[in-house]
Amino acid sequence: MISRTEKSPRRCRRLSESYDEKCERRHETRESLWRRNNVTTCRHVGQCRKKESEEQSQSPRQKEFLKRRNLATEEGKKQVRFPTGTPASPGQECATGTPKEASSWMDLRSPTSLQNNSTSMVHHKHPQHSLNDPRTQNNWHSCGVSSQNILPKDIAKLSRGTQTLTDSSAIKKNSSQQTDCGIAVLDKEIIQLSNYLKEALHRELLLKQKMVILQELLSTLLQASEKSWKGQLNEDKLKGKLRVLENQLHTCAQNYSKDSVKRILMEMEDQKQTYEQKAREALQKLLEEKLQAEQQLQNTQRTLAVTEDDCALWKEHYDTLKTEWNETATKHTELENKLYVLQNQLQWADTQNDQLRQTLCNLESEREDLYSRMEALQVDSQLRMEHVSAMEGKLQNEQKQKLALEATITRLHNQLQNQSKEQKAQEEVVVRKDQVLTMQIQPPSPVREKQDALLKHPDDEGEENLKDQVQKRTAQLIAKEKECADLRSELEALSDEYRSCMTKLRQCRDELNQFQSKQSERQCGHWIPLLMVVLAAAMATFLANFVP
Repeated sequence: MISRTEKSPRRCRRLSESYDEKCERRHETRESLWRRNNVTTCRHVGQCRKKESEEQSQSPRQKEFLKRRNLATEEGKKQVRFPTGTPASPGQECATGTPKEASSWMDLRSPTSLQNNSTSMVHHKHPQHSLNDPRTQNNWHSCGVSSQNILPKDIAKLSRGTQTLTDSSAIKKNSSQQTDCGIAVLDKEIIQLSNYLKEALHRELLLKQKMVILQELLSTLLQASEKSWKGQLNEDKLKGKLRVLENQLHTCAQNYSKDSVKRILMEMEDQKQTYEQKAREALQKLLEEKLQAEQQLQNTQRTLAVTEDDCALWKEHYDTLKTEWNETATKHTELENKLYVLQNQLQWADTQNDQLRQTLCNLESEREDLYSRMEALQVDSQLRMEHVSAMEGKLQNEQKQKLALEATITRLHNQLQNQSKEQKAQEEVVVRKDQVLTMQIQPPSPVREKQDALLKHPDDEGEENLKDQVQKRTAQLIAKEKECADLRSELEALSDEYRSCMTKLRQCRDELNQFQSKQSERQCGHWIPLLMVVLAAAMATFLANFVP
């Protein structure tokens, strides 16, 4: 815990510090939190301490490894410091001891640069212990085995270094990471393991290169062994031949004497001379034959040049003929295709001609039917025209009768109006007489009443008769009007039928005219495809009989 007295100078320092210093300070606080003793109920304190003591204890092999590299192994919590900018080698990292050491001088923010520097330090600082030395390999192996006990299952990221102040008296712990099992692993050990892995990979690469070189040497050794074996066999064969020849010489020297040898030599010299003469003669013959052969060769070369020229000409002629033949073949195929097409067109034209004939027959039959229908329609139209003329005459008569009836009706209306006027005048006269009579107060005589009744009664009967006549005439007029409307509707229907028949007749005439014109055109153009087919067949026969 940080006391309250330390807060005021820290606040002043925080105001003046830069961004990098803030990052470093925050990183230090995080690492201090990571380094604290993570003791929970699920972990036993005894087991953690045992593990720490096991990690702190060094094996004798590791001590020997550090001795060979001239490093002092100090027991307890001691620090091995190096100059800034040069990270420790893997062997020196093994010798640093406990996992709770402080690494204030080491900048671990760039792990890749640290690893590269560590590998370069290993190679440059200890050249006497190369990778091929078995002692160094054993030492590296022992150090790697001792560090395998601390290897975590899942490492999230590499550590980052801390920068401690020189005046701070408190010793800070090394940064560590916690695995899933609850084991805290130091970042220094992770870097150490990464360096070991890099060196192991380097060793594997060197071993692979050596294996390739050894394989090449083995192949060359096998080839050399095969060659030496064959040479020894050839030597043995030659030695056997030499021994056989020596034995033959020895037997010849024992069997033949000096005189016999001289005779044999003389005979051999004679044979040599004869052979030389024969060889000279043969050489002369060969020279003569050689000269003849050279002359023949020159002649043949000349003839060959001539024949080559002829061959070139014949090749050109052959190429031209080949091209012409290819062109003729293509033309032949094109003409055959055209012939097939024309045959198909001819078949199609024949089928179309048959169809057209059938359609012509059907059209002729339809034409005859149309002519017959036209004649029947003409007869019907004449009859209807006569009927229409008769109906028009009837209409005119009816209209005349209607006009007459209207005139009679108007006359009767006028008569009725006149009679009504007269009746009104008579009534006025009767009223006046009644008034006069009432004034005289005389009783009416029965004779007068009868006369008045007789005067009134004939007027009523005439009115009734006139009304009956008017009603009859109006009924007759209504019936005549209905007949006129029916006749007009019949006339309109007949006129529509007549017009439709006339349009059908015109259409039939137009179709007949078109069909006759098309038939004449087809009769003219029917021979064109036949002529094309005949020409194609003639060309095909000509090309088939043509011999280049």
